[in-house]
Amino acid sequence: MASDNTEEYDKEMLEKKHAERLERLALINKSRLEEASIRKSQAAETSDPRESVDVFLSAFTQRKESVEKELASALEKKNALEQTLIKEHLDSLALELSAMEKLVADASYFLPAYDVRSSQTAVLKLKDELATASAELIPKKKFSFRSKAAKKQPIPTTAADSTTGEIKDEKQNNGGVSSPSTSPVSKEDSMAVQESNNRERIQGKQNSVFVRDSDVLGAELTLSHLKNCRVYLRGRLTTFYIHGLRNCQIFAGPVTGSVFIDDVEGSTLVLASHQIRIHSTKATDFYLRVRSRPIVEYTTNVRFAPYAFSYPGMQEDLVAANLAEETGLWEKVDDFRWLRAVQSPNWTSLPLKERIPVEDGSSVQGLGCDGL
Repeated sequence: MASDNTEEYDKEMLEKKHAERLERLALINKSRLEEASIRKSQAAETSDPRESVDVFLSAFTQRKESVEKELASALEKKNALEQTLIKEHLDSLALELSAMEKLVADASYFLPAYDVRSSQTAVLKLKDELATASAELIPKKKFSFRSKAAKKQPIPTTAADSTTGEIKDEKQNNGGVSSPSTSPVSKEDSMAVQESNNRERIQGKQNSVFVRDSDVLGAELTLSHLKNCRVYLRGRLTTFYIHGLRNCQIFAGPVTGSVFIDDVEGSTLVLASHQIRIHSTKATDFYLRVRSRPIVEYTTNVRFAPYAFSYPGMQEDLVAANLAEETGLWEKVDDFRWLRAVQSPNWTSLPLKERIPVEDGSSVQGLGCDGL
């Protein structure tokens, strides 16, 4: 009997201790939930509203609609406004579009890929509409600027007046034909170049070499629908858009913001940037120096290697753009369309024996960019 009483007593004590343990665990869990709720509320109060996709899209849509209305208003009142007022109005719209473009670039790290692409497309469409409106409201000649390269390579035979719209004020004596290779750039033209330095593009060209020299921080450049072209960018950019390239070679100095690439095939791109996003691209080699992991999507058969471009002053440009350090992230590619734990089959590192040597862009000659 004494043994039975002892067993019952031990059993009761175990049940009591078990109940007390459960009660303590319940209190601890309740405390954790309360603390988590408090932290969540504090995070919501202090979070940056710009990191909300809905907030971004709402603000972006409002700014887009505002620019569209302002453009339509300018075209409707073109006969009632002075040229000076029209120019000021268009300049303010250009600044707004640049701000919107930077907004998209800054938000690209938290926006879904689709929203990034659609926002970029919307800005580029508005830029095209602004360029069309400017041509209609304030007609003026096109221009381009030339590089100061040494005379090691001849300028391509493609007619400069049909590919870059160079100014033809200076003419040779042989029948009055302009000579873009010898014509000096006037002070007025140089000022026009400086004013448009933030909005440049090369588009719809083929079988040509283009060279851009600039130490002006804040420029933007778009390359679109090029075939069999070589492009040398000896200087800094803030934003770089690349679209519709076939069998091209691009050698670019540092980009302080982002590079957005879409629809490229059979090409070689040498780029240094804080962020690079690659979309719908195939059979292309990338030589990169980056501050974040490159992003690919809907992309196949692309290869990656370290940055391979040089020109006088490049090291200073890399330092100014905070890209002097080799991070090794060129081979840490994120494939947004490959969610498995194993390596994506859509990209690979370039074998050493197949990599190009460092391209020396110091003596290259070519055509300029088109001003917007």
